Amino acid sequence: MTRNKVHVSSEIGTLKRVIIHRPDEGIARISPRQSEELLFDDIVYLPNMQEEHDVFSAVLRSFMGSENVLETRQLLLEALGEDEASKQEMIDMIVDYEEHPTSCKSLLHSLPEEELADVLITGYYAKDDYILFDPIPNFIFTRDIAVTVNDHMIVTKAAKEARFRENFLTRFIIWAHPIFRGMREEGRIINLNKPDIFPPSKRGEVISVEGGDVMIINKDY
Repeated sequence: MTRNKVHVSSEIGTLKRVIIHRPDEGIARISPRQSEELLFDDIVYLPNMQEEHDVFSAVLRSFMGSENVLETRQLLLEALGEDEASKQEMIDMIVDYEEHPTSCKSLLHSLPEEELADVLITGYYAKDDYILFDPIPNFIFTRDIAVTVNDHMIVTKAAKEARFRENFLTRFIIWAHPIFRGMREEGRIINLNKPDIFPPSKRGEVISVEGGDVMIINKDY
């Protein structure tokens, strides 16, 4: 499978490449008070969670090869170095959505890519001990952020606000990272976050589709 070749026509086919997210430091900052709001019912011990995930990812790598197990943080980091205009747009969208002042945009734009990737994922700026954003603990469920149907990719749209930053990051990665360049150039990416193409219903209901909502029941559909 080449880097730009993507094709999924079955729920039970052989897994050849996968995107995963290692539990990040943001998960450790979730309080019981926040659990319902952030859609994360359990208070977990992060080191154990990371250790278990590392075992899981090691098994995947042993069967598929390390080059076929893609980490969201690494994809984000690589994308940040590819497209400066998209990077600035993504930062502006997140800060505006979170209703932070313009100074927050300036801070994020000034950060080295490694630090910026960590802040965008965890919401925490360690240097100043500053919580900029809420954690996004459900980022570990990477099946929800996008769906591959045959040779097309659907960039999903979360139902709950707690997952909106995942949408911003996913859209940026898919738009800016070279691994998806072929799909972009061939028009094989469907972005459900474009209201001009996918407007609300006549009853004012906005579209919401996550990966768990999609099942491929026939290769011809």
